[in-house]
Amino acid sequence: MKRRRRGQGEMEVTSSNFQEVLEELEEVLKGSTFLAIDGEFTGLNSEAIVGIYDTPAQYYSKLRAGSMDFLLVQFGLAVFTYDDKTQRYSHKSYNFYVFPRPLNRTTTDCRFMCQASCISFLADQGFDFNKLFKCGIPYLTAMEEEKLMKKLEEKLKARASRDEGSTEIVPIPDSDKPLVEDVCRRIDEFVQSGFEGEELTIDKCNSYIRRLVHQEARIRWPNRLRIESRLEKFDYTLVVKKLGTKEEEERKELERRVREVAEVKRAVGLGLLMRKIVDSGKLIVGHNMLLDLCHMVHQFFGHLPESYAEFKSLLHGLFPRLLDTKVICHSQELRDSVVSSNLSVLFETVGKRPFRIPEMGPVVEGRTYSTSEVDKSHEAGYDAFLTGVCFVALSNRLGSLQDPPVDTVLPDSPLLHPFLNKLLIGRLKDMPYINITGDDPKPSREHVFHLTFPREWKFNDISQLFSPFGGIQVSWLSDTTAYVGLNRKEQAAAVAKNLKSKTNVYTIRRYREYQASLDVDGNETEKKQKLSKIVESGSGGSSSEKGESSGESKNANGAKEATAAAADDDGWEIVTGNRSSQFQFENIRCVHALFSFLLVISFVRETT
Repeated sequence: MKRRRRGQGEMEVTSSNFQEVLEELEEVLKGSTFLAIDGEFTGLNSEAIVGIYDTPAQYYSKLRAGSMDFLLVQFGLAVFTYDDKTQRYSHKSYNFYVFPRPLNRTTTDCRFMCQASCISFLADQGFDFNKLFKCGIPYLTAMEEEKLMKKLEEKLKARASRDEGSTEIVPIPDSDKPLVEDVCRRIDEFVQSGFEGEELTIDKCNSYIRRLVHQEARIRWPNRLRIESRLEKFDYTLVVKKLGTKEEEERKELERRVREVAEVKRAVGLGLLMRKIVDSGKLIVGHNMLLDLCHMVHQFFGHLPESYAEFKSLLHGLFPRLLDTKVICHSQELRDSVVSSNLSVLFETVGKRPFRIPEMGPVVEGRTYSTSEVDKSHEAGYDAFLTGVCFVALSNRLGSLQDPPVDTVLPDSPLLHPFLNKLLIGRLKDMPYINITGDDPKPSREHVFHLTFPREWKFNDISQLFSPFGGIQVSWLSDTTAYVGLNRKEQAAAVAKNLKSKTNVYTIRRYREYQASLDVDGNETEKKQKLSKIVESGSGGSSSEKGESSGESKNANGAKEATAAAADDDGWEIVTGNRSSQFQFENIRCVHALFSFLLVISFVRETT
């Protein structure tokens, strides 16, 4: 299928039509059966290296540190509703442009990161960056909204106090008198000639000058004027109006308060939609959705907690029913039928036997995609729609495998319970998912070792060390540490027994023992850090750059993973030796340093 350039799509939601769509969704969400989501981001990850043998807690810690400085800039929502009478699904899809435009200069001016490859990719897909930056929907977390409302309350109190008249008179500095007098002259001309309802706008007055003008106005024209500060294009101006009757002024003040509260609500923006999704309690379906969920929590509800356990608890509290279609794809029942879990490929797969894409309900102009739509991959709303369709097709396929077969598997079916609240983390090869509501799977890693070695070692050096025990997989953690997994797992005991070097060149220990030296969230303890430094110092201090063998590759995060021909499992102890030349080396280095120092002293004496 040919990709088309995107024009103004009717399903696109920007700041100009967001309020209208939000009101529409109020009713749409109530009657829905499930929701499908997708997101597009300014970047995916920074340089945090994800290893294939990381724990889920370590993976989360790296995701939190390496991805949350990017922005979710497009949020896709597809709302699917099942009709019992027609036994068909209908759907409505929405494509929200998201940009944190500050309400005014007192609100947070967001800084965020961009990843060049991701921005280039979005541009190639026809992403409209002008629309994003000019018309993107703003957002605030509940805490940010609360802070703004408190500021507004303080502002209202200050305004009421000012209207009642303050006895405190601030002396006008000589340097500011000319400007204040000029402003007062313009106000006096307005008072003499202006009509009720007209306004006088005075540009570029800082907060101190505005206060002085307010003070002078109360003295010179008591109970005759209303002076307001108004933000226009990120600069405050003074707006002067003639007062009406008491009743009229009370009405205007009430209207002003309503308007200011509405401005704060508009600034909450997409946060209001997220709260409606939370309140709906509906099943939320995504495809490889962990990153999407992390950004949703981080941008719209508050910073992600450091603790992995707290994150799972927070996520479940917000979204109690989650389902990742990738987890279904990797299930024992379906994995042989799914050639690839890439979303576009998966959509093609479920369109063929033995799968079946169900017929969708009536088309809603401007709100529904079609399964025969021209390819719009990586448009968040369209990808959310594809995710929902794939979920329905995968669910029904599970039903067809039952005895007797089940034609339609709805989201509350017991057949889907094994997949609820389980999210895929693809980088961890032996970890099928993380469990948001329980313990994560604990695959055996008895065949995995943690190795500390000299900085100049390359893959071939590690491969040679383990060569008697077969092929290996290397997951680099740093220039001097790596996980080494044996292809022949039964060799683990032999590795632990035989790699007891008589030198101090390297240190090897079982994976579970190394993990025990870390804290709960996977950070190295002080003891472990000291051990690494001791072993690294024994390397001879070489700064030569680590090369890559033909069996070595780099993943998208910069992590190196290498594979050699066959190896395996058993045993866990610290294996270390005494490098006899180490003490001699340190002594020689000290002698060289002392000799150099004496030469310098001798040179200084000769020159003086």
